[in-house]
Amino acid sequence: MEQRTIPISRMRCPRGGSDPQAFTAEMHKSRFLLAHAEPAYPAEAIAQGIEGKVVLDVRIDRNGVIETLSVRTGHPLLAEAACRTVRTWSYTPVKVNGVPVGIDTDVEVTFTLPDRVASS
Repeated sequence: MEQRTIPISRMRCPRGGSDPQAFTAEMHKSRFLLAHAEPAYPAEAIAQGIEGKVVLDVRIDRNGVIETLSVRTGHPLLAEAACRTVRTWSYTPVKVNGVPVGIDTDVEVTFTLPDRVASS
């Protein structure tokens, strides 16, 4: 029996727009992301005052497990921490016409330095 291959879908999460019902990255996260942890801010990055966004290209298999991920942009110290954490995330399987499919998507992880306590 010939096995039918289901292609990988590409999920895009448009940002902004005038339609309040528009599909956003935050809605995608709340709808499909089952288990996730926030990445630990690398001590070396804090010491050097490094902050910013890391964008990862992620392939999620038909079971909702991260299959591959690679760094598109971001500081190397922050990217390493983001990859280490995002690899542990799991998603609800995405279905097309009722059939679970793997998807390619983007994941953005933003690192913001913690507020510093002002000395008196």
